[in-house]
Amino acid sequence: MDVETTAAGTETVDFDRDEYSEYLDAEVQRGTGLPNVAEFRRAYESGELDDSDPEVSSLVSLLWIGQNGRSVGA
Repeated sequence: MDVETTAAGTETVDFDRDEYSEYLDAEVQRGTGLPNVAEFRRAYESGELDDSDPEVSSLVSLLWIGQNGRSVGA
């Protein structure tokens, strides 16, 4: 993980692929109680999760970013 500070004083964090996967699994566990991203994807795609839940929408956004803009089901 690389941490840098912008000229405005904002820290930015760059994860490698494995670090980002670990981060996503931890966020899924924290936000939904599901064990990992694979289970989150399964539950999301089968309609078991509520899109209006801020945790769910936040995780979908994180997964979108982690997939370089491809959908959560990609």
